[in-house]
Formats: sequence, structure tokens, C-alpha cells
Amino acid sequence: MNLYSSIAAITLYLVAAGIQYRLINSPISYRSLAPGLLATLCHALAAFTAISTPAGMDLGVIQVLSLITWLICLITLSASLRRPLHNLLIALYPLAAISLIAELLIPSKQQLLDHQTLGVLSHILLSILAYSMLTIAAVQAIVLALQNRMLRDHRLKGLPSILPPLQTMEAMLFELIWAGFVLLSLAITTGTVYVDDILAQHLLHKTVFSVLSWVLLAILLWGRAALGWRGNIAIRWTLWAFACLLLGYLGTKIALSLIIH
Repeated sequence: MNLYSSIAAITLYLVAAGIQYRLINSPISYRSLAPGLLATLCHALAAFTAISTPAGMDLGVIQVLSLITWLICLITLSASLRRPLHNLLIALYPLAAISLIAELLIPSKQQLLDHQTLGVLSHILLSILAYSMLTIAAVQAIVLALQNRMLRDHRLKGLPSILPPLQTMEAMLFELIWAGFVLLSLAITTGTVYVDDILAQHLLHKTVFSVLSWVLLAILLWGRAALGWRGNIAIRWTLWAFACLLLGYLGTKIALSLIIH
């Protein structure tokens, strides 16, 4: 089941990316929406069958990356129905396909999680959702930076011509940041309440970097509300916060999975 759903998702992701690229100057349409939706459905099946094993939940690096890329595509696809985010899918669909290929080709070093409480599972889910949302915000910040630089250099063709105005892009960025901040707050809260010894050695780096990311996002949102921060300031703070989250989660995960273990 995992093999067939993975192959189907990879194929549909590449087809959807190709269609979206051909329609790059057009609003989102059912021609690109349908294969993208089918790809995310197949990816969901592949991700959950890879994580859910008879021995317990396998939360290895590759499995979690596949789950995160699925969530990123699903969130972006859903948000594009309301906001003009669909051109981001041209890059996100192939990334999701690569994560599935890696899941098929790289042997899994199983990190089984079994007999966990509902509180711990909610912490894990909220953490993955927060990471996914802030990844989209980081991608949006990078695209906004490129768009801003090209407009300042009076290069009006290419990227600026297919993106919404800067004000709209910036508004979408802060919507994503707010959503990620709320999810990260809930993830940290549930971790504090339900995870035993959250400052244990194998969790300390993740905890410190997650809290640091939360602080940076809180300062950014305060600066936006109180001081009107925007443009390059908002982009830098967003990327700093995401870098902390990346170091805290993937850095610790890779170190524990591939180096220490």
C-alpha cells in the first residue's frame, strides 16, 4: 500500500507542478487543483502508512519530513483557494515528491513511539503543524525578498509579473506567521504540560531553540503592531525564527538519528 500510494503521489505531484507551471500567469484552476488534490490524498496515505507500523509509530527523520512536506502542500493548496499562493506549489510539489522518493529509497532507522498519552500525541501533532506553517512563512519571506529586490532594480518581468502586489504578499506573510505562532505556542504549552522531563538532554536543544523561535516571532509581531515593522525587517526576523526552529527540530533529530545513535 505504501509503495503504490507513494508512486501515485510522486507522479501526480510532478503532473500538477507541470500544469501549474504552464498556467503560471493564470488564477488557480481545476486543471491544476485536481491532480494536486489527488497527490496530497495519495501522499497522506503513504505518509501515515510509513509512520504507523505494527510495532508503533515510526517517527524517523525521513518519515517526519514526508509528513511535513505533505502538510505544507495541503496547507498551501487550501490557502490558495482564498489567497494567490498557488504559484508556490510549483516548487513545493517537487519537494514533496523528493521526500517520498527518499522515503522509498533510504532505509528507515526506526524510532518507535508506542503507548503514548493523548497529551503527548497532541504535542507531536501541534509541533509538526507549527513547523509546517512556519516553513511556508519562510518560503513566503524568501519570495517576498526576491520580489522586493527585483522591483527596486526595476526588473518588472519574470517573478514580479506573476506575484500579487507587495502589500498583499506582506499581508499573507503575517497571516502565516500568526498561524504558526499560535500553533507553536500550543506546541510548547502541551510539551511543558505533558512531556516528562522536557529539559532532558535529548530534548534540551529542541526546547531551547523552539522557545527562542517563539520569542523571535513574538518580538516580530509586537514590532509589526507597535512600530509598523515591514519589508526587510519582517523578512529577516521571520527567517531567523525559522532557522532556530530548523536547528531545534531537524538538527536535533538528525544528530540523534544519524550521529549519536
